[in-house]
Amino acid sequence: MYRFLLVGLLSVWTTILSMPAWAQGSKLLGVHDSDPDKHVTQLKSVGAEVVRLPVTWHLMEEAGAGQTADWFWKGLDAQVAAVEKAGAKLIIEMAQTPCWASSDPKKRCQDPKYIGYIKYPPTDVNNYGKAFARLAQRYKGRVLAYEIWNEPNFTGNWLPYGPRPSVSNDGDGSFVDLAAAAKYAALVKATYSRLKAADPTAKVLAGSISGGDVAYVQALYKAGIKGYFDAFAIHPYTAAYPSNHPNYGKSFGPDECPVGASKFWCFKVGVEGIRNAMLAAGDNKQIWFTEFGFDSNTSWNGSGLAGQATHLQQAVNLINNWSFVPVACWYALVDINSYKNERENQFGLFNSNLNIKPAGTKFKELMSGTNNKPILRSPIGNTATNIPLFSWQSVPGTTQYTLWVNEYGTPNVPGKINKTYTPQSANCISGGLCTVTPNIVFAKANAEWWVTAKLGAGSFMSDAGKFTVTVGVLPPQLLKPTGSNNVKQPIYQWKPAIGAERYYLWVNQYGGSGAADDIAGVVKMELTGKAASCTATLCQYKPTAKLVSGGAEWWVTAITKTGERAVSKSMYFNVK
Repeated sequence: MYRFLLVGLLSVWTTILSMPAWAQGSKLLGVHDSDPDKHVTQLKSVGAEVVRLPVTWHLMEEAGAGQTADWFWKGLDAQVAAVEKAGAKLIIEMAQTPCWASSDPKKRCQDPKYIGYIKYPPTDVNNYGKAFARLAQRYKGRVLAYEIWNEPNFTGNWLPYGPRPSVSNDGDGSFVDLAAAAKYAALVKATYSRLKAADPTAKVLAGSISGGDVAYVQALYKAGIKGYFDAFAIHPYTAAYPSNHPNYGKSFGPDECPVGASKFWCFKVGVEGIRNAMLAAGDNKQIWFTEFGFDSNTSWNGSGLAGQATHLQQAVNLINNWSFVPVACWYALVDINSYKNERENQFGLFNSNLNIKPAGTKFKELMSGTNNKPILRSPIGNTATNIPLFSWQSVPGTTQYTLWVNEYGTPNVPGKINKTYTPQSANCISGGLCTVTPNIVFAKANAEWWVTAKLGAGSFMSDAGKFTVTVGVLPPQLLKPTGSNNVKQPIYQWKPAIGAERYYLWVNQYGGSGAADDIAGVVKMELTGKAASCTATLCQYKPTAKLVSGGAEWWVTAITKTGERAVSKSMYFNVK
């Protein structure tokens, strides 16, 4: 948003994709959600497919570089898992500097009441890059894109720089002095290669700028930002009609730029101005809207409930005509405070009581459309699981869905999944998503899938969805023996590895009487899942070989049908 919002632990954003009424193809439309772990139902209800999740650096590394409290990871893990549960992709944005890294000249790190340091960039931009890369490594393969900072061009978000001169500002001093652009460009340069190394398949977004700030974009290119991002993120918003307009005080629409209004807040003019500035710099990278939206308040700079829905439709119409905008994240899923009739509080598709607003209904209409052909959601592209969840847009009136999946591995497996679902068994939400997990294990390979909807008007097959499984069989988790025991012929137990067809058990003996008793591979044998008595949760086997007193170490290797292998960590135990 174009007024800086302090994010506590994290603040979330959801989004979505290619529909008849939205735009067929690869478009993603999104919404902001402050807590997806509590709003999975709402996210699925509106058909959300991508979530933008702002993360607070000053809480992630509050104690120092590389130091993250367990509570932080636990909270963030839950939010990431919730996004996946909603069948959505994920964008992670990180901002707000911890005190130890902040360039705030008056910071008081021991004063718990002072957090002004979060609005200053880091003294050493490499600290930010390293921190973001740590986060990216943790969630590797689960993130669509990483966004570098939030609205660094907005006054107050990039201190100590003040507003640029009024002649080149918006009249409210909203935009920071252009000298600040060089520092942000340095931050991007220090971060890009680290993020790509940590999570090579994810996109890196730079900019994250508020409004149609063409001059700031030009300053970034002058500072050498070209080549250090995969897509440019912007937040196009509008403002209130000026005093010379009959609708003075109300928010104008995305396709308007009234006489007397600042062009910084003209949606269409601003977006196209930024696009032209990028092209002038020789850069044809895509533009992602990681925020856009309209407030439904009825006081200053609001659209009202009906107007919010109308402006959403108008904005989507524009986005559909911009081939360079593949992703657009609506701000927000839920109002901050529906009972406070002022801007910043009522951007949601749902009110504070989680009742859907007209804009939410419009969003659902845009996502579901009127076409009877199912729209596939996930998996699309790279997926870091070999048991994928399949989700698609529900089609009104459907009595039966058929899911068909081909695997292109060694060998090819046409119809690896050929399964029929009712809307109920596919967990379909009216106007939202259907989600199923068939529990079929896929090889590390390419795959293609379709969904056919059967209803009164006939059967309608989706366009093909393509995905690539980027992980193979996972290593088994050893359970026992461990520690000390007096059993010379132990039972070896481990958790089965998803996708494994057989296992190889290896045991080294370290006898207590010296090297003569050391035997590498005292047990070495390949076992089928049946021979290892594998269930869904446990494999176990008791070899005939007996151990002598002393130490021992063991491993289990999981082997797939195609010969792919994954070795467990070793486990030690002592025989008394």
